[in-house]
Amino acid sequence: MSKSNLLLQTSRFDVVEMELPSRDGQVHRRAYIRHPGAVVLLPLLDDDTIVMIENERTGVGETLLELPAGTRDPGEPPLETAARELVEETGYHAKQLDVICEFYSAPGLGNELMHMIAARDLTEGEQQLEPTERITTRIVSRDEVETLVREHQIRDSKTLVGLQAFLLGHL
Repeated sequence: MSKSNLLLQTSRFDVVEMELPSRDGQVHRRAYIRHPGAVVLLPLLDDDTIVMIENERTGVGETLLELPAGTRDPGEPPLETAARELVEETGYHAKQLDVICEFYSAPGLGNELMHMIAARDLTEGEQQLEPTERITTRIVSRDEVETLVREHQIRDSKTLVGLQAFLLGHL
């Protein structure tokens, strides 16, 4: 069993250092992110139209075109997180939420498990952004999604996973 040491605790995740035995008998230390999990939403206005967001990401110094997403509160079920994040980031409410798949966002860096959730039967409302969020909504057609992906305009991994499901009809 590996020993772990908490290096940093934040409101959204922890950074933990683990001792890992190796084949050569030595002990190596690796830091990783311990995360409560997250959701990424595929808000469908119809079979060929989705709601995306233009999200100012200070960590990369760019505004990225993304699918709405958010971190789960500890113990919060994914569908509850999805409903909350959809309203916060887009203003839309969904009558139907379905988990499409689960995936690790970056397993070499941490344990963040993302739940891809299709949101259907949407009703428009007002965004409820957190004070530090700078997000605008953008309605995107299937044809535009294909062009954006082909022209490398989408650079966010969770969004690429979701758009692949959308384009391939795995909903």
